[in-house]
Amino acid sequence: MKALLTTLALVSGGTAGAVNLEFGVTYRSGGVSLRDGGMVRFGVSDVTLGRGSLAASVSNRALEVGVTQGLAVPLAGAVSAGADAAVTWRGGVRVASRVSGTLGPVALNVGGTLFTTDATAVDPLAAWTLAPTDLRAHGANADLTARYRVSRTLVAVAGSELGAQPHARAGVEWRRDLTRVLPPAEGDDPEADPATERTGAVTLRLGARAGRDILGVTGGVTYAAESGLTLGLDALAGLGTWGAVGSVQAPDLLGEGSLAQVYVAYEPWRTASAPLRVGTEVRVPTGSGTLSVDVRGGRLQGGATGFGARVGYTFPLGGPPEEGPGDGPIGGPAGP
Repeated sequence: MKALLTTLALVSGGTAGAVNLEFGVTYRSGGVSLRDGGMVRFGVSDVTLGRGSLAASVSNRALEVGVTQGLAVPLAGAVSAGADAAVTWRGGVRVASRVSGTLGPVALNVGGTLFTTDATAVDPLAAWTLAPTDLRAHGANADLTARYRVSRTLVAVAGSELGAQPHARAGVEWRRDLTRVLPPAEGDDPEADPATERTGAVTLRLGARAGRDILGVTGGVTYAAESGLTLGLDALAGLGTWGAVGSVQAPDLLGEGSLAQVYVAYEPWRTASAPLRVGTEVRVPTGSGTLSVDVRGGRLQGGATGFGARVGYTFPLGGPPEEGPGDGPIGGPAGP
């Protein structure tokens, strides 16, 4: 670990204008020792690597490295790719990759993970994220989502998940802009149509999921205000099962540049993820960096409950403070 910390320091010192230094402390209930229930982590991120970036970290649990790369493909559009790898001190390995891109009106997002240890061996809070996490001790999974823009307001969506619970999903999304009429200004033509401004948007979703131990219809709605406030709710109802996922994301709630999110997910139909996941995540600019606080909990398969918290701090080395909370949006809504 000492050798890796020295390497991280050399990397950050060599590219100080492009590097963020990260520090975090995590605690999870139920552990009998620091390795079981806690984590101390140091890392660097946003190290320039060609057209992409490199991130690396070391903790009392694992060594981690991640690479992201952006490409411009002729006649296809923008393509982004990323890969992450983690090796735990107990010998487990997790490797994940994701590629997304556009081809005309079609947008594709493909991801996969191969692992010989469970996700909580690397991150104690991994079980209770908004998006479900495969909690098996070893295996592989993959997911694919394709979106086709039928019109400016209508998008057809299809996808699948492969792994412990393979299934397919399909549906449509309809988006409508919300506007309000502006009061007439002095000198306006009284016969002209009144001026309007956009105040936000509403997206409605309707579809279905079918596969191993799951068959049902899905529906959801997202409201996004111009201020950045976003509320999302998705539900599933089917033969012998149901589920719901809701989230609220609010920028500037705790001061300019801050970002806060609260979410609740109850998906008893999932067989390899925590059926109940609850969390709140906050990012607040403080000094020259960003303070983050995450509190998560829920119920695991088998009925065991737990909770955990993480406090972290990220700041740039050798460059001006970044605007906003640093990491961008905490996360988006995830359907059941």
